[in-house]
Amino acid sequence: MFGVSFLSPLFLIGALAAAVPILLHLFHRKTDVVIDFPAVSLLTKAPVQHHRRRQLRELILLVLRVAALVLLAVSFARPYVAGAAAPASAPVTVVALDTSMSLSAPGQFAQAQRAASQAVESAPASDAVALITFSDVATVVVPPTSDRRTVLSAVSAAAVGAGGTRYRTALASASEVIGARDARVVIITDLQQTGWEANDEGGLPDGVDLRAVAVAGPVSNLAVTSAAHRDRIVVATIQNYGSDQAQTPVTLMVEGEPVAQATATIAPFAAMDVELRGGLGDAGTAQVVIDDQAGYQPDNVRFLALDPPPAVPIAVVVADPTGAVGGIYLERALAVADEGREFAVTVADGRVLSKWTAAEMARQAAVMILGTRTLDRSGRERLKGYLAGGGQVLLTLGPDVDPGTLSDVIGTDLGVAPAVIRATDATLVATDSRHPIFRPFLLPSGALGDVQVDQHRRLKDQDGRTVLARLTGGDAALTEQTVGQGRLLVFTSDLDNQWSRFPLHPSFVPFAVETARYLTQGRQQRQDFTLPDVPAGVPAAPGIIRSGAGAAARPIVVNVDVRESRPAATSVDEFTKDITRTHRSDDRQVADVARDAEDRQRWWQVGLLVMLVALAGEALVGRRAA
Repeated sequence: MFGVSFLSPLFLIGALAAAVPILLHLFHRKTDVVIDFPAVSLLTKAPVQHHRRRQLRELILLVLRVAALVLLAVSFARPYVAGAAAPASAPVTVVALDTSMSLSAPGQFAQAQRAASQAVESAPASDAVALITFSDVATVVVPPTSDRRTVLSAVSAAAVGAGGTRYRTALASASEVIGARDARVVIITDLQQTGWEANDEGGLPDGVDLRAVAVAGPVSNLAVTSAAHRDRIVVATIQNYGSDQAQTPVTLMVEGEPVAQATATIAPFAAMDVELRGGLGDAGTAQVVIDDQAGYQPDNVRFLALDPPPAVPIAVVVADPTGAVGGIYLERALAVADEGREFAVTVADGRVLSKWTAAEMARQAAVMILGTRTLDRSGRERLKGYLAGGGQVLLTLGPDVDPGTLSDVIGTDLGVAPAVIRATDATLVATDSRHPIFRPFLLPSGALGDVQVDQHRRLKDQDGRTVLARLTGGDAALTEQTVGQGRLLVFTSDLDNQWSRFPLHPSFVPFAVETARYLTQGRQQRQDFTLPDVPAGVPAAPGIIRSGAGAAARPIVVNVDVRESRPAATSVDEFTKDITRTHRSDDRQVADVARDAEDRQRWWQVGLLVMLVALAGEALVGRRAA
């Protein structure tokens, strides 16, 4: 219901100052005895102010002065209108409606809407009611209100989507709505087991009652869990999540037209690959479609792009590309990524790089420097400008790198010791195993402990430099730092099989690939995305989107998360036990809501404006009275 509240009500005490002009007005009222003089008749033609007119003017002055003082106090108290929102102290019933893909089986979401409407209608009469819909994200569709027709209309307008189930995200949103109130939460969901994402955070405050309403899911579900384009063949994987054998037609659509079809017979709780041939080009988009009337609907189709994204350009700078090594190990390692389609590697010595234009240099997503001995002044300036302007550089300190000219190449003093350090049985140890470069080495089979380094250069400690890996002797092996607007990685040995056997070790390929991906992140033109991970500006829904305009337009495909295709559900008791309880929110959240409302309305500005008008009127009337 509507009502006026104040953000700082103590300032209303200032309204007592309005009594001052009232008291002064009463004090100055004339109370003398009136005596008639006969001689007054001689003054009848003199200009005498009418008594009633003077009294009216004094009353107007009094009203204007009182109004100005009251408006000043009210403005400082920061008023705001609560509107249709329920009072911040009223108890609230929060209805959380699951709109994820696991509610998309025929008739399933309609059942969930009926349960949500019943929860709204059965809420205590004294409670405000709020509606939250949730999947990968939670949305407060209707904030706490006493208008239940609005909530019921929002329930009817809700629609199931293709996102995943995230219970903790929904509970965190409900906690924000509840704040410090007395509350109860009714969550309507299919209780899908995969909804408890380990990385999510959120729970309910202590004392908040929770009631889970279970919506029955389908008995079985078929899903297209993957689709890949391989040599004019599309290989699709069909998963059967039911306890009975299932059969379905599998259709390949290219640019909206069917080009191939097969029939898949899948055993219970099993998957099978289906090969689809015919009518495939080297560009465009395709989709694999199955017919599953009983299960979830969004996972009946899988989208894929037929044309690969453009390779990311990387330059490898060597001392002599015709030598025995010349960056060949790094070039071959990067050629493994995505079967040679991810990176376009250009190997150039200093003489060639010196002839590059600024545009050719800027086109490189990353530069890996293995040798500097053939770089002239122009080439060194070109690399220094590239790094300072935001370029991404990997520098090795092997035998083909001249430490004396490094400051001219990268624009800063690295603090490289002049002597070469010869070590016995020194191996690599990652100091930050969570760094993206070391992601493949979390498993024992990919450990770096077997990589031996015979020689390296020692770096002096510097502020702003992060050591990502060390040698077992303690010296830095891989460091990261900012130079200008760019990023510089330094490997203190070589990658050309001269000072270490690292290029011959199985760990070298994933190390080189992940390093290249780390340096070029943001430059790759990804085409395949899985909900909810979509690029900015792309709708969070499965389908095919064209990115760019004209001939440069490239397809982006968005698919559902296959984890949502698994219909296995938990029980209400187990679901309730998995909810994390948090400490009660304090009154600060309620105050924040009031502050937001007041900031949007800004009635204090109107009050001050009216006060200024009252003062101007008082001055005008007072001048005429003088």
